Amino acid sequence: HEICVSHTNKENLVLRAALDPSAVSVIPNAVDTVRFKPDPSQRPEAPTVNIVVVSRLTYRKGVDLLVDAVPEICRKHPHVNWVIGGDGPK
Repeated sequence: HEICVSHTNKENLVLRAALDPSAVSVIPNAVDTVRFKPDPSQRPEAPTVNIVVVSRLTYRKGVDLLVDAVPEICRKHPHVNWVIGGDGPK
């Protein structure tokens, strides 16, 4: 039995590996809300928006698209702050 983190991932796996869809389950990535409880008092004042991206920094994950989009978003929306974390060849 195979496990995927999204329905799109499942569809790709089923098609590419010629698997029976009933042999593949989806268990989405999730945040443990018992362990992670943001403190609302620490939020920035409006209209500031913080965007946090945590990912494997690889072409396959689309980090090149993110890098291309960030400057344009910052030009159009100067109140946006970015925190990007991860590891990889990029």
